[in-house]
Amino acid sequence: MKYPALLKRISLWILGDQNNTPLSPDRMRKEYLVQFLLVLLPIIVSTLSIDVFRGPDVFTVTRIGASLSLALCLMLLKLNLYGAAIPVLFFGGTISVAAALIPSAIYERTSGALMPLAALVFFAAIVLIGLYSDKLRCALGLLVIAITFDILELFFNSHITPAVINARFGVVILHISALGINTFLRHYFDRVNQIAEARRIMNRHLEKLIADTRQDGLDRLASLTHDLRSPITSIMGVQALLAATELTEEQKTYVDILSRSNKLMFDLVQSILEPEVQDDKTLENKVNLVHLVDRALGSYRILAQAKGLNVTVSIPENIPRPDIPKAEFIRIIENLMDNAIKYTSTGSITISARKKTENKKPFVVLTISDTGQGISAERLAEIKADTVSPDEQFSTSHGLGLSGAIEKISQAGGSLDITSSPGRGTTITLILPA
Repeated sequence: MKYPALLKRISLWILGDQNNTPLSPDRMRKEYLVQFLLVLLPIIVSTLSIDVFRGPDVFTVTRIGASLSLALCLMLLKLNLYGAAIPVLFFGGTISVAAALIPSAIYERTSGALMPLAALVFFAAIVLIGLYSDKLRCALGLLVIAITFDILELFFNSHITPAVINARFGVVILHISALGINTFLRHYFDRVNQIAEARRIMNRHLEKLIADTRQDGLDRLASLTHDLRSPITSIMGVQALLAATELTEEQKTYVDILSRSNKLMFDLVQSILEPEVQDDKTLENKVNLVHLVDRALGSYRILAQAKGLNVTVSIPENIPRPDIPKAEFIRIIENLMDNAIKYTSTGSITISARKKTENKKPFVVLTISDTGQGISAERLAEIKADTVSPDEQFSTSHGLGLSGAIEKISQAGGSLDITSSPGRGTTITLILPA
């Protein structure tokens, strides 16, 4: 049964919030009980208005007693006195019905009118208390009350016949059988609670095992990448010494390719050494776009200066970072910068950004422009169709590639546009959700 949201909020106010913890079977039963009582209480209280017009009768005692029992139960639950609230609810309700049972037997006009209701209430109380109390004595107490009033009703009944006696003893047997159902429910839900607790313990151990395994993997990865970084650094040092010697134009081209390849490999190892999973989300959200771009440029500024290129970054401090994983964004910018430096011999590379709102959603528009050799229309078509062939001049280049960058940005809900013509440079515009 699905209750309205208002009842859900009131039940949370009575029982207290769960603080985002998993819902246990015991908590579920308590919430259902409170929400049911919140529906039942006003209905019973409203029926008391009948007595205002026609005067009290034997049922008035039942209605008043049941109303007080329900209200007191909710109050005790609010005070976190669950152990007292359940007996008050069930014993108060059954005694309220029993209190009207004898008068109904005395007056001929109400004789037997309350007995079927009383039998049903006693049976339901004995059974249902097994859901909310694991104490056998509570169920035994209700059974004693039920049998006592079943027998007493016979003594006060002025219309005793063999059929009535047989019916009353049948009701006694029914109430005794309710105790058996109560026992089953108590053991069943006790086992359910044990399973739920075992599952919580297992989940805690599993989370710890996953965390330990993950940390062990990160430690091994950090050790491996640290060992890899040393020989790569040595290669880069030797390459720098080689570049300082007198080389032919062909040799300079090879050294330039070696330099960029070493840089890509070094950056890849560095990104593994500092994985994205270790980034704190709270700190990550405070990083703005200019800091991410500055980190992505890294040593590309040195490569650009070595070629005599001027790198200009024009990004206001108030531009937020895009809504894309930091490692992916940095890798995209590195790839685009590597392409810009690779295909630009003279001139400059300019990086700018601005904010944009489209359909009430914020976006970041990042532009990377160079004065390089440009891209032909045919090659642009290959890039967008993801059928680009390796560059004949720089076949050792690796990375995302423009088609890979387009795919990553599209997955993040953005777009990448390329404007270029041979000999006039290239402008790449990234539009990313902020």
